[in-house]
Amino acid sequence: MSLSDTIEMQFHKKELLKFCGPTNYALQNLATGVIFCQHYSSYNDPFEFWTKLSQGIPDVDVEPDRFLAAVRTWGFDVQSVTEVKAIPVLWDNVNEYFDECQSYQPPFEEMRRQMRIACFGSERDNLLMWSHYADGLRGFCVVFDEEIIVEAEPKGYVLDVVYCDSPPNVDAFVYAIARDQDWYAHTAIEETKDKIRSKGGPVLEDEVLMYKRAGEEAFQTMVAIWQQVFATKPSEWKYERERRLLVQTDQDDTAPTLRPFPRNAVKEVVLGERMPDIFRRQILAVMQENYPQVPIKTVRRDHGLYTLAIQ
Repeated sequence: MSLSDTIEMQFHKKELLKFCGPTNYALQNLATGVIFCQHYSSYNDPFEFWTKLSQGIPDVDVEPDRFLAAVRTWGFDVQSVTEVKAIPVLWDNVNEYFDECQSYQPPFEEMRRQMRIACFGSERDNLLMWSHYADGLRGFCVVFDEEIIVEAEPKGYVLDVVYCDSPPNVDAFVYAIARDQDWYAHTAIEETKDKIRSKGGPVLEDEVLMYKRAGEEAFQTMVAIWQQVFATKPSEWKYERERRLLVQTDQDDTAPTLRPFPRNAVKEVVLGERMPDIFRRQILAVMQENYPQVPIKTVRRDHGLYTLAIQ
């Protein structure tokens, strides 16, 4: 199952910043128009994907908390199993509905194994990013257009990384319920709009708003689970303000991949003020040949302050 088969994500568009050291490899990737995407096991954080994953229909007697989370995602505001049993229309139908939704669970383990990831920053003047990933202002930063990067083939998805003090617990079955509720809300909205066109009336418009709110809640649940599975790191990494490009593959190994991007995906390139002259000449030559219309700026240390200025 591909990533696009499970959810169409719509995130607020931001810049994707690739901080690079002054290396021939980074220069080659810029010249040839590719992004290096790795298997999660290759990253330096030993807690990558350190997420506990629960799957399958929760047993109400053994896993009451999972059971209640699934019921609440279904749209019922209940706090105990006793409350669930007190609602006949809910208790009498919960097993049938859960059986129906079980097949909607994404194969997170398989997808996680086959996923390839490219990491980006989100702040141009982040001193630690320039220090750690761009060799202390000796390297450079490529500013990418997120929308163009995402739409390149193979299609990718961008997530903002969430930083936590402990690994999250992820429930694939709760995701399945949210996915069904998102689908149901969209279907109900279209059916109600058809009724409005034929009959009209404020009551039906209120129904559209109700379904819209329910769909938004389900979608946010799905987004949160995606972030927990694919983009959650320990709080110590928070300074990075990382964003991730996820590319689903069919690879069952840990080999990286080079994902091509269109030339117009590069919006700007920022050079570090401490860049060696020989490398500066090389990157300017690459820019002139491959990205002649792209602005080139320089990041410098601000005199008298521990801040960076980009001009």
